[in-house]
Amino acid sequence: MSRTLFALASAFILSASQAADLPALDLFRDAEITAIYDAIPVQESGRIKPLQKVANTRLLSFRARQSIWLTDNGEMDGGKPLIDPATQKPIVKEGDKPVKLTGTQWLLMTWFRPDIARTVPLFKVDNSSAIAELGLPTKAKRDQYTYAEIEPARDVLMKKMREYRELPGKLSPEQRMIVQLASSYLDFEMMMGHFDFIRAPFGEAELPAGITKPIRLSQSLPKVLEALKAGGAPMQLPWFREFFKTALGAMMSGNAESQLRIFPLTDKTKEVWSGPGELFFEAMNGSATPTADQLQWLATYEDVFLALPDAAKFKAASQTLLTKIQTTAKERGEAQQVGLELHSIKADYFFKAQWAFLVGLVLVGLTWISPGSRFDKICKLLAWLVLGYATVLAVVGVIVRCLIMQRPPITTLYETMLFIGSACALFGLIAEWMTKRGLGLLIAAVAGGACMFLSIQFDTAEATDNLQQLQAVLITNFWLSTHVPIINLGYAACMVAALISMIYFIQRIFGITKTGQENARFMTKVAYGFVATGLLLSLVGTVLGGIWANYSWGRFWGWDPKENGALMIVLMCLVILHARLGGYIREIGLHCCNLILGCIVIFSWFGVNQLGVGLHAYGFTDGTWPKIYAFWLFQIALLCYGMFIAWREGRVVKSKLAAY
Repeated sequence: MSRTLFALASAFILSASQAADLPALDLFRDAEITAIYDAIPVQESGRIKPLQKVANTRLLSFRARQSIWLTDNGEMDGGKPLIDPATQKPIVKEGDKPVKLTGTQWLLMTWFRPDIARTVPLFKVDNSSAIAELGLPTKAKRDQYTYAEIEPARDVLMKKMREYRELPGKLSPEQRMIVQLASSYLDFEMMMGHFDFIRAPFGEAELPAGITKPIRLSQSLPKVLEALKAGGAPMQLPWFREFFKTALGAMMSGNAESQLRIFPLTDKTKEVWSGPGELFFEAMNGSATPTADQLQWLATYEDVFLALPDAAKFKAASQTLLTKIQTTAKERGEAQQVGLELHSIKADYFFKAQWAFLVGLVLVGLTWISPGSRFDKICKLLAWLVLGYATVLAVVGVIVRCLIMQRPPITTLYETMLFIGSACALFGLIAEWMTKRGLGLLIAAVAGGACMFLSIQFDTAEATDNLQQLQAVLITNFWLSTHVPIINLGYAACMVAALISMIYFIQRIFGITKTGQENARFMTKVAYGFVATGLLLSLVGTVLGGIWANYSWGRFWGWDPKENGALMIVLMCLVILHARLGGYIREIGLHCCNLILGCIVIFSWFGVNQLGVGLHAYGFTDGTWPKIYAFWLFQIALLCYGMFIAWREGRVVKSKLAAY
């Protein structure tokens, strides 16, 4: 369906508004207006969320950021302020600084001032060769382009998109960039035309029989349908072709799951909300006759646009729309978590945690300057406070997500990063509380900060709603509350053990510690403890997973890649513990084995998702393999160094024994 809609949308042309009727951009930056539209509940992809989430996700998918500067230079979000096409005046803040819009403010500008929106650097292009292939002037290798800059090559862009989508095999980077740009371009085009069904539902075409101006489809839609039935072939009617285009804009997306559903119906038996685009298409297709309830919603929605450019009327109409949606949703027993999700967006727990972990890491580094001094104690206390704050932020962020979705914390790859990062930080702080040697603080800072950073980068790369509905096979809260968290706690414990071993070898490289020294023995004991903890958690989690598999799929074990990864972790932990108990490995040998354990965990955590096979395949992401290979290469380098010093020290021991 989405391909058909995209092809139809390729004929879409944005209607021009008269400058005198255009509202001031400052209206959509008003704090009260922004708060109203932030809080409007919307149903998208089966989930009810605030409009702010929809706006942020759309903007993130276009430009990899959730805010936007109104400048004439997209490369660094700097440069000169844009000129308002209606007033021919610069769009600036106080002090002649460019205006910065939130996701919601950008969406309102796109809806109600498309003349400005089309001139804003929006589409992030990572490969300028794709722009050159379209025959357009290029900027830097990675830059942002406006709708207006891409528009001259629109036909070429659409042609190449259709051509590349039909190519077999893997696309080149330029081809992937063109397909992505074309998809974003069409989505944005539909967003700019979202209210065209009110601006000019029939364009410049002659009106259908029985329709007079001013046109309000909430009153005229039945007559439009009558004219359609009496008019013969629909696409032969100029007015219908224009109406069809505006109906596409009303959907606001070519993807049926992502169209704007903003009308919760009073009929509680209908779980799916309605929206202007769906209402029009169902009516045109004859699949459903618009109900009085839907037409009332449409009238309320029209009132918002028709209130412009009067600021007071627009604010009142917007508040009426919000109140009506909230009241109806409450009567349906829905949208209870929208307020909490708004809080979560504004709190931005994981972004703040990332920076707190970084500050904590700096403080931990300062403790190395003068060990045992007063300065050392002050820095260590501050590190405790900052890292404790960072860990609380991460843990609270995970808990808030659970409350919003009313489910356990882990169902996606993104959520594993948040959970494991929080768990590693907690493990580090617990270890520090028990040992008071500074190692736990370093673990918390490095592991917590790395996972928060990875989660943010992953979220930006995916550019989708990171709060996703459960797949049907996962709707079993008992197993999601037991197997999944326990197996991920096992990952966390094993990764902490591997991290300690990495720290051990880095200290050996810089001559900070040597074999048999008190600090080296301490690190070996702590690493050994985390391997034992990882074994217990991984074994229990794997067994619980087998029971769940037997319950859901009728078999306990199926040699699925994810199952194999969990088994490899358990077996490697057993090898380390038995080899240590049997005296086959000692200090250096244990740390070498922990590096191998870390490689296995990364494979089970990320690698199996990239294979694209098995019942546990989820979270495939382009560009992940190079990162996995880089981590493995680093581990192998440390492993080779560990084997070298073990061999070197073994030769020294043999020479001493020979001397005796």
